[in-house]
Amino acid sequence: MSGNQAEHEKIAATFDRTTDPLAEFNTEFQQLNVDPYDLWIEDRIYSQEYADGTIDMIERRVRQWCEYMTGNSSRHPAVPNTQHVMNFAQFYLDDEGNSKNTVTAKLGTLSRAFQYFQTEPAFPHEKDFNPFEAAKGKLDLNGDDPKPPHQIGIDNLRHKIREDIKHIRDRALIVTQLKLGIRASEASNIKLSEIHIANSELQEHYEKLGSHPALEGRKNAVYIPHDRKRNKSKRPRVLPLDDEKYLLCRPDNGRPWVFLSKSSGKKLDQDNINDIWKKYFRPEYEPTERYRGVSSHYGRHYFTSWFKIQRDWPRELIKYMRGDRQSSGDMQSSRDAIDSYIHAWYEDIEDRYRQEIFKLRL
Repeated sequence: MSGNQAEHEKIAATFDRTTDPLAEFNTEFQQLNVDPYDLWIEDRIYSQEYADGTIDMIERRVRQWCEYMTGNSSRHPAVPNTQHVMNFAQFYLDDEGNSKNTVTAKLGTLSRAFQYFQTEPAFPHEKDFNPFEAAKGKLDLNGDDPKPPHQIGIDNLRHKIREDIKHIRDRALIVTQLKLGIRASEASNIKLSEIHIANSELQEHYEKLGSHPALEGRKNAVYIPHDRKRNKSKRPRVLPLDDEKYLLCRPDNGRPWVFLSKSSGKKLDQDNINDIWKKYFRPEYEPTERYRGVSSHYGRHYFTSWFKIQRDWPRELIKYMRGDRQSSGDMQSSRDAIDSYIHAWYEDIEDRYRQEIFKLRL
C-alpha cells in the first residue's frame, strides 16, 4: 500500500467508510446472468438516434473495458475501484498506443454507463462515487499525445532477432507480429486451421493445418478473424506468410492454437506475449522521455510504418492488412461475402507483399 493510499484508508476508517465501496457487491454481480452494460446500451443508446458508427464506437469501448477486467482482475466490470480504471487507462496509453484524447473518450463513455447504474433503482451504486471520474482526476490526460515508439533500423532489428532471440517459439512469435502487423491478442488466437504452410511434413503431421475455408487455394497464408475474443480489428483478413519453422518443434498436445506456453503447453494470452517482447527488447528499449517502451504493439507500428513510409503503399491496401474497416456491411469470414463490399482483398496485396516485405535474413 502506498503512503498516499494509506492516508486515504485512515480517513475512511475515521468516518466508517471504505476506499473501495463497490467491492462488497462483486460476488452478487459475478453470479448475475444479466449484463449491466447491455442494459445501459439497450435503454440509453439504442433508444436514441445515434449514427451506426457512434453505436459501434460505444459498444467497442464497453467491450474493451469488460475484456480488460475479465483478463486482468477478479472484479466484475460493473463494480470496479479507481485503481482498476487507472490500470485500464495506462494499458491503452502505454501498451496499445492510444492518445490521451482517445483514452479520455473511453473513460467518458464508461462513466456514462456508470451514471446509468447510479440512477437506476435496481442497482446498488451510490451517487457519491464514480470510479471513472475519480480515475480521470488522477491521470495525466492533458497535453501531448503519447510518445512515438523507438526507431529501430532494419539492420539493428535483424541483429536483435538473430543474435538475442534464440528460442524458436519466441522468435517466431515476434517475427510473425512484425511481418503481419497483428496485435498480441490476434497472434494468441491463431489456430492451426487458420495457417497454411506448403510443407508436406507439416501437412501430414497436423491434419487441420490450413483447413479454414478462407485459405482455400491460398498457399503460405494466415487467416486473422475479427470477432474472436480480444481481436479488435473491424474485419477479417488473409495475409501472406513466411515459412514458420516453429511448427516443426511445437508441442503436439491436441490444442488448436499455434503459439503455446513452454511449460504447460497452454495457449499464450496477450500478457504472456507482451512479456516475451519485453524480455528481449528491454532494458535497451525501455520507455524514455522521448520514446515509449517497446512492447508487443511495436510490431503493428513497425509494419504500418514500413508499408506506408518505406514502400508508399495505398492507404486502402494497408487498411486491409491491418484489418481496419473500409466500408459498411456485415463482417463475414468467407471470401465471397467480403468481396461484395470491400475495397481491397487478399489478391490485391499478395504478390506485392511478398516482394516488398522487409527481410530479417533468419
